[in-house]
Amino acid sequence: DGVAQKRVEKFRAYGSYADAFADYARMLSSSPRYRDAAASATDAKAFAESLQKAGYATDPNYAQKLGSVIAKV
Repeated sequence: DGVAQKRVEKFRAYGSYADAFADYARMLSSSPRYRDAAASATDAKAFAESLQKAGYATDPNYAQKLGSVIAKV
């Protein structure tokens, strides 16, 4: 509900960047939650906004921050 919370969560560990990216792509393509984000994957900023809208990021400024990085590339 828009209130910051501190939480300790487990994260996955991977043997390589390739393994991490493959798992990320598998998660996005197989989860109904991220269907809209996957549909906007050709536009990086729209993709980031769709991920945030779907609840991917805990940072309320995730899409804005990612968009800022994308704009520098």
